[in-house]
Amino acid sequence: MKDCCFDDSRKRLNILITGKSTLLHSLMLELHNLGHSISIAKNPRETLFIYASQQPDLIIFADFDRPYETFSSIREINQDAEAIFIIDVNNPNSFESLFDFHNVSFIPSTASATSIISNISEYHKKIIRNRETDENSKLYDLILQGLPFPALLVGSCTGKTIMANKSALETLPIKSSKSSIPFISFLAEDVRNNLFTDQEAYRIHSLKSVCAYERFWDLTIEQVAPSVFLLLALDVTEQRKQLQLREEMERIARHDLRSPTATIVGMSRILETEADLSDDYQRLAEIVRKTSERMIRQIDTSLTLIRLETGSLVADSHPFNLFRAITAAIGDISQLVDDKKLEILCFLEDEPLQDECPLVCYGEASLIITMFSNLIKNSAEAAPENSTITVRLHDTEQSIITEIHNLGEVPSSIKNSFFDRYATHGKRNGTGLGTYSSKLIAKVSGGDISFTSSWNQGTTLITTLPKPPENLNRN
Repeated sequence: MKDCCFDDSRKRLNILITGKSTLLHSLMLELHNLGHSISIAKNPRETLFIYASQQPDLIIFADFDRPYETFSSIREINQDAEAIFIIDVNNPNSFESLFDFHNVSFIPSTASATSIISNISEYHKKIIRNRETDENSKLYDLILQGLPFPALLVGSCTGKTIMANKSALETLPIKSSKSSIPFISFLAEDVRNNLFTDQEAYRIHSLKSVCAYERFWDLTIEQVAPSVFLLLALDVTEQRKQLQLREEMERIARHDLRSPTATIVGMSRILETEADLSDDYQRLAEIVRKTSERMIRQIDTSLTLIRLETGSLVADSHPFNLFRAITAAIGDISQLVDDKKLEILCFLEDEPLQDECPLVCYGEASLIITMFSNLIKNSAEAAPENSTITVRLHDTEQSIITEIHNLGEVPSSIKNSFFDRYATHGKRNGTGLGTYSSKLIAKVSGGDISFTSSWNQGTTLITTLPKPPENLNRN
């Protein structure tokens, strides 16, 4: 009998024992020892009063006056009230009417106390299961109602909605439970047939961009119980529109802008080299070529940024000389450096670098050049005129660290958003995309960027890039 003892107070029963049988006293003591809460009533009036005030989990009737009338009144209070009737099998007239009730059990009065306790234990297990089911149902309801998107419990056997949260009722064409399962009619037949077939597998189905109810949805269908599934619907219509807009922008940039600009670059080169132009027109042709080349780089940078943001860019990583990439980046901003009369000095640790450096990084060289062009340009724009920018390389075991330092402090208004999109301050033509795209490039290359800045120490941009993997040559 110890098996039916529950330490958790929530799993103990509140039992009402009512009647005049002497057997009830031994039952009361035994059930009390098992940790249950016991109430006693002797007549119909006391029984109804205690039931109405305490709502017990189980009623035990034994040698009770007018049991049918009393229990009928209890069922008016709770139509699912549970009861055990201890009956005199030799007197059928005293209990035949009780057969009209559901959720009741009958035990002969000749049964032993142990047998009766065993029967109560079975009731106990059933009540606890029902209680846990009710609590789980309330918990599911609480969770579902708190979700800001449609969430439903659906039954695969009935093909109906069991429960729908507020968002589902407001967004989808369902009026209540018992409605047909939404979205199903918009799915292909083979998909529909596969959703609810594995009744015991508890698999999760994810369906992307399902077109239904004039919107696009990402659906997740997960089995949470036999024949019961949780359906979550996330409206991705706006995200889909943005993605389509990005793709259209990429197409325009690649085909409608880049190709004609590349043609201008080629024609300008021909004019420079073969048209025998005067010096003045030769200079104009050079300006056209350089401007067109810069426009192509800006288009390529925009395309790269779109691919970085959408996660569609996978770096074509290979070993390359980092100093050469930095030198190429410095060449891209030579005009700005000349205009502000800046000096850029490069060091390996504390040794000056002028011609070559043996440090080799691992990544896509064109992306890394773009990253350093952005960072060095940022430093040059922020540096005072006639000042010095230093680029210092550090060789560590697994990576190469580059520090780009300039005088001047990052304004406090953008320190916390320095690497965010559109973060800029005081630049006439600044877009705020330089540090943002550099951070994305560093991440996709397996590295990172950070910075330090203060009034007396100036600003240092710190990049970390990986070295080639040790097993690269062996592969």
